[in-house]
Amino acid sequence: MEIIFATGNSGKVEEMQPIFEDTDYSLKQQPADIEEIDALDVKDVAKRKARDAAEALEEDFVLVEDTGFYVEGLNGFPGAKASFFDYTCGAENLLKLLDGKENRKAYFKTAVALYHEGEVEIFTGKMTGEIPEKPRGEAVEELPYNSIIVPDHGDGSTLAENPELKDENFMRVEATEKFIDWLKREGL
Repeated sequence: MEIIFATGNSGKVEEMQPIFEDTDYSLKQQPADIEEIDALDVKDVAKRKARDAAEALEEDFVLVEDTGFYVEGLNGFPGAKASFFDYTCGAENLLKLLDGKENRKAYFKTAVALYHEGEVEIFTGKMTGEIPEKPRGEAVEELPYNSIIVPDHGDGSTLAENPELKDENFMRVEATEKFIDWLKREGL
């Protein structure tokens, strides 16, 4: 079964497609011209994106994805606004906001949402970690926060210092695997 993945980001498709390799499902990228709502929770953003994408594409079976970066010492900020914050302020400026804060725990959270028959199903994945005092490793434009998070499941390196840590326990993989399990249970 081919699943329409409403995204203009081919990198997301490349990351998620291998998860579908040993299944009867595959992704078909189809950009949808939709606006993102103003919310901090990726589940809220993904739910709305799924509805709007299905309407824009005039399709009844549409998948979307949204990922946020949540910093506990900043009450979850920037959350689903992570891309906007990076674009306007730069991910490294997040460290300045954490000056003097004891709680440096953070996590990435992904929400994969499927619009189907008027309903939206949401599946989430999470990667927890700690923010170091200074950036370590070189972040790339598509992954601006990778130099400022040390994942809990790793060896003490940031994701930028050891990119293999991202694949080990990646939140997008976790959310997508939950989605695939749901498809199988539903017999779709």
